[in-house]
Amino acid sequence: MKNKKRNVWLIAMIGIIAGFLVGLWAGSQFLPRLQPTQLSDLSGDQQDQYVSLVALGYNATGDFDNAVEQLNHLNAPNLELLVSGVLERAAGQGRPPQQLAALAQLALKLGAPQAALARYLPTPTPLPTATPTLVPPTPVPPTPASSSAPAATATSQEVAEAQPTATATLAPTATPEPHPMVVAGKTINVRGGPGTGYAVVGSLNNGDNVRIVAKNAAGDWWQIRLPNEVLGWVYNAIVSITGDTTGVPVEANIAPPPATPTPSTPPTPTTPPKPDVDFVVAGVRLWGPQENGGYFDGPSLHCGEKRQLRVKVVDANGQPLNGVTVLGIYSHVEQVTGSKGPGMAEWILGDGDGLRVVRAADGSPVVSQTAEGLVTDPHRISDEAFIAAGYCSDAASCQALRDGNACHGHYSWDVTFQRTY
Repeated sequence: MKNKKRNVWLIAMIGIIAGFLVGLWAGSQFLPRLQPTQLSDLSGDQQDQYVSLVALGYNATGDFDNAVEQLNHLNAPNLELLVSGVLERAAGQGRPPQQLAALAQLALKLGAPQAALARYLPTPTPLPTATPTLVPPTPVPPTPASSSAPAATATSQEVAEAQPTATATLAPTATPEPHPMVVAGKTINVRGGPGTGYAVVGSLNNGDNVRIVAKNAAGDWWQIRLPNEVLGWVYNAIVSITGDTTGVPVEANIAPPPATPTPSTPPTPTTPPKPDVDFVVAGVRLWGPQENGGYFDGPSLHCGEKRQLRVKVVDANGQPLNGVTVLGIYSHVEQVTGSKGPGMAEWILGDGDGLRVVRAADGSPVVSQTAEGLVTDPHRISDEAFIAAGYCSDAASCQALRDGNACHGHYSWDVTFQRTY
């Protein structure tokens, strides 16, 4: 009887596998016969089904050239983004693991980053590791008492005190918030008050960072404490800030700057000095879901396929500046404004980048602030950026996005640089 049941189970499994292989063969025979189709001719579900069939065929045959030929029938601008988008939607719909693995392997072959696909790819079975055997130390025998001394008898209290006691585990203490600091990007003067009318009391070199003590009422100068304990002031526009400055107090007792002696003759008009920084970061913005090609279906987020980094450079009055060279710090790619519209330039984001202006329109080098944090990993995007872009409404919903690795690799950013003169 047991042999008969085993044979019936074996026949059923062979039938299931044979049916699956026939389906793969039929899909691989059917796909090449489809007529070339524009994306606009297919519904979203039909497109996803088509791409999934191509992925399953590639997984079964290993014919990458044939898979690319089938995907090209859709005239998609970027095959890697197309397959990655179908994978994200299929995962959200709870598709079978073998379908998700096939889509992930095809996306990986097309150039998608492996880190974004790791949870869908088959995981190799790790080799077993040997468990070390701990050898207990050899106890030291007690020193024998003198034969003339009487043997000591331990009391019950002494026995209890000799027993090992449990060590209490202390709860970890909260890490205090870092104090706000000023970071100098070049050699700058430190003055005795919030203004250029005060005497120079020290200086900061490139890379120096010092603690912020207070600010002036206008909020455009920081009072700092130098390493020699001297208090001084630096101008906000020429330094970088780390830490939270919302709790920095306003210094009320600021002495007026020393009076400037009246010259006997009218001073010769001079050209105002050029600011210490030529370009400042005037704005950084994460694109919203719809702007990035996605949408919300009730509470469900459907991710877009874009991953762009767009920059705009303007003058002190907000007018676009063409011919300005902007550097992608980590991609090492330079773009010139005006190539994507007035004052505009554009990059395709990988894992992330940073930006700064490196040359003016006449080719001369400039000093620029740096825009950082332009990433496509949701775990590295702040709650403030997510909420401002409309991805979530509070810290809990933003963390839920990160826990689900939502839209990993598909976020876009806008950065605006403004000339200071």
